[in-house]
Amino acid sequence: YCLAVVLVSLALPMSVLSYWVIRGVSAGEPFVIFWQGLGNSLLVSAAAAITTVLASIPVGILIVRYPSRLGFLLERISYLGFALPGIVIGLTLVFFAVNFFIALYQTIVLLVFGYLVLFLPVALGVLRTSLRQINPRIEEAARTLQSSPVKLLTTIIFPLVRPGILGGLALVFLLTMKELPATLILAPIGFGTLATSVWAASSEAFFARAAVPALLLILASSVPLAFLTLRERSDQR
Repeated sequence: YCLAVVLVSLALPMSVLSYWVIRGVSAGEPFVIFWQGLGNSLLVSAAAAITTVLASIPVGILIVRYPSRLGFLLERISYLGFALPGIVIGLTLVFFAVNFFIALYQTIVLLVFGYLVLFLPVALGVLRTSLRQINPRIEEAARTLQSSPVKLLTTIIFPLVRPGILGGLALVFLLTMKELPATLILAPIGFGTLATSVWAASSEAFFARAAVPALLLILASSVPLAFLTLRERSDQR
């Protein structure tokens, strides 16, 4: 059963994509590596991962260490972005930018903010789990020893929640790499990613042309996926 899952989810798509690459090259299709699309995907995915995790830290601390109705409300509101389709978030942000903040329209900033709205619950869930594993008495003991808030954060809290932060970064990066609807709507004109390159080629039935960026997308996404797998194994040990 496990072998069948691996074959269907990984081996079969890789085989089909490799077949289309070989068929396209043999038919005279130029073998073009989408370096610009790969760079754009890595850029916005890294920016979205860092921004989303940083935004989730104060919310996670508020929920875990200072439980209140406000924290509960913020947590539930953050789930709305993940529940809504990317096209809805994209259209909403376009309407907001055009009518109230035209300087943000067609910018990377608005695109990264759209990713933040979509994937904030992912980073928040991982970070919240890490924070709940920290015994509050450790922080209380540090305060009794007259540790400053900055020292407490850098020497105790951050090292303990670092696995959660890294896991949140990897998950948001992975989700951003393959996000298509929000990217199509919010990305600046001419700013293509691997996901948009695959969509543009496949929508015109150029499957051989779409196979190369699709393979690059799989390879680029395998890095955070491998990190999450190795992290899970280390946690089990």
